[in-house]
Amino acid sequence: MPKIRLIKLRSAMAAQDPTLRDEAESFLKELDPNGELTFTEEKDALPVFFVLTGGSEMYFHDLYARYDAPYFIMPLGIRNSFAASLEIQSFLKGLGLPSKFLYGDKKAMLETLKLYASAYAIKAHLKGKKIALIGGPSDWLISSQTEQKLIKSKLGVNLIKISTSELEREIDRHVILDEESFHAMRRRTRRDDALRGSFYIYSALTAIAKKHKLDGFSLRCFDLLKKYQNTSCLAFGFLNDRGILASCEGDIPSLLTMLVLKELTGEPSFMANPEKFDIAKQEAIYAHCTCPFSMVTSYRLMTHYESGMGFGIRGKFKESEVTMAKFSPALDRFVVKEGKILANLEENDYCRSQIQVSFGEEISDLIENPAGNHMLFAYGSHKAILDAFFELLA
Repeated sequence: MPKIRLIKLRSAMAAQDPTLRDEAESFLKELDPNGELTFTEEKDALPVFFVLTGGSEMYFHDLYARYDAPYFIMPLGIRNSFAASLEIQSFLKGLGLPSKFLYGDKKAMLETLKLYASAYAIKAHLKGKKIALIGGPSDWLISSQTEQKLIKSKLGVNLIKISTSELEREIDRHVILDEESFHAMRRRTRRDDALRGSFYIYSALTAIAKKHKLDGFSLRCFDLLKKYQNTSCLAFGFLNDRGILASCEGDIPSLLTMLVLKELTGEPSFMANPEKFDIAKQEAIYAHCTCPFSMVTSYRLMTHYESGMGFGIRGKFKESEVTMAKFSPALDRFVVKEGKILANLEENDYCRSQIQVSFGEEISDLIENPAGNHMLFAYGSHKAILDAFFELLA
């Protein structure tokens, strides 16, 4: 349930008025007659300045710097609270700080509060998350790199760097931690040595995530081809399902997007390359060699597309509504579009898991102003809350 933290502002003169509390409670009951909001002091609750009377502006002035913009201003509507709220609004505009003025139709106010409270919870829950870049970004990701300090200041997420040699030491231990999944996969392929190698990688990444207490990581995965003639595609399929988010190629903006989508939906997301656009039909094809097993209704084990080594996953996705999203490398944009998966393809010249998506809106901006070479897909329609989330960040 969306959470609201009310910061009540009243004049010193009205502080002892016994009727003011009843008037405030009556207002909140009209606003939320069915109890769709939780009013709480918890830190993941959206702060809303509830202006009860005139003469309270100076208290806002004393408090506002403790909170992040945008500021949500909600006047009681009587006792000169509206005039006081406009003074506060004018003060914020003068400072160039964004705000939301909640007044008028209470049904619309309720929907606004529910939306932004849900978005605020995502923002709050990201703080303190810990992710890693293992081995650095792939050489071809000349745009998709994001600085540690920016990630910390913007999202509250801690990024550490882990060397390739640490991963290799774990792989070379030749440990299989998930015997049950290993034996299940042996029934799907005769390439036993390659499968065993893939599970060594899976176990190594699991051990590193546990050692460093990671919520997720991005791996310079193509380097595994040189030394092990194998891939991390199977490992990523398992790890993303098991709460350790994993993105390919050292792509940190993609990993951060995966974190946001996981906080929103509780589910992993599909990271994919754009392969083909049909601007007139507003459709595009996206593909990658790994996917969370929980997102597909069935799958086949194939080789990795570019190398013909190791394993790639050809998953069959549900033909349903999806939301596509991606942070820009500078975290100053958040690209979001809703669409529908029309078909799962099996083309020979794309990565193994392939989806054809219809967006129902203009998509030329994805070419003219892209956010790197990967996008993330989650089931469901989430554009409104993701737009609200990024507005809270900005």
